[in-house]
Amino acid sequence: MQFSISEVIRMTLLSAVTVITPFVILGLLFLPSYSAVTWSLIAVWVIGQFFYSTFLGSRLGHSTDLRQYGPWAVVTGSTDGIGKEYAKQLAARGLNLVLISRSPAKLQTTKTEIEKLQPSIQVRTIAVDFTEDRSIYRRIAAELGDLEIGVLINNVGMCENYLEPFIDIAGEHVIDNLINCNIVSVARMTHMLLPAMIQRRRGVIINVGSTAGAISTPLGILYGATKGFVNKFSQDLEYELRGTGVMVQTVIPGYVLTNMVKSTTRLGLFFGVPTAEEYVDAAISSLGIESYTAAYWSHKLQIRCHVVCEFLAPEITKFVVIRGFKILTGKNK
Repeated sequence: MQFSISEVIRMTLLSAVTVITPFVILGLLFLPSYSAVTWSLIAVWVIGQFFYSTFLGSRLGHSTDLRQYGPWAVVTGSTDGIGKEYAKQLAARGLNLVLISRSPAKLQTTKTEIEKLQPSIQVRTIAVDFTEDRSIYRRIAAELGDLEIGVLINNVGMCENYLEPFIDIAGEHVIDNLINCNIVSVARMTHMLLPAMIQRRRGVIINVGSTAGAISTPLGILYGATKGFVNKFSQDLEYELRGTGVMVQTVIPGYVLTNMVKSTTRLGLFFGVPTAEEYVDAAISSLGIESYTAAYWSHKLQIRCHVVCEFLAPEITKFVVIRGFKILTGKNK
């Protein structure tokens, strides 16, 4: 495994932080006269890192230019919400697209819409249902075989039974479908396209997980568990592939105003809930700056607050999460 100079510097800094942290803790415990200074420095670091990764980094030109990784991008779950917006923004950056989703009619509509917006690019479509068996991957591989794919967006997912008790799942097929769509698709699509990326020593894989996989989600345990797989798989893969030229980013959105969310919750009434366009714009801007990110400013604040609350008062936090879910869905009884 070979590392670039920037990666060596980053690992050195992380190691230094690891070494210094115990001394900071000891200082807080045994040198109270220095605690105010220490906490001030920590606050400055945390706030500075937040503003750099969320706002300043991309404006300083530190984001990754996706065009350098290859002429084609593959987007799964590309006819609605976040996936469709990824497709539109990649096309705006000059990448040709392969759109993979379940509905042929929606694929054609999305293809036509993107071609009107960006007439210079090529758009191909593959209609498959990711809840089906492994034969779909042989078909996808055959249709992608002649393309130099530089970017893979693993976005496809489903959230059947979300915000309902696990015991209320309608049947075993719902469990199988969630696992096939949310877990198997990520591993199989990555395994399919990664070898060629490594051979060319360039490529980008963006795996769309969820904050539901990073925090406790009672009333959404199966969905949260499948997204937890995506988060961990993607984080560990990113480290494993350092030095190969292939970049991996884990994106963990909270609530985004997609059609699905607007139809099942009251989130349109809340401040700080982004549209799909706003969210994907923030996510793409963070590429090359953060390998694991909630991307949008309010989502970052939400997940940090949740992690702190769960550390300090886990039972109360879970109770508040359940009450919040019920309020959002109008089931607060």
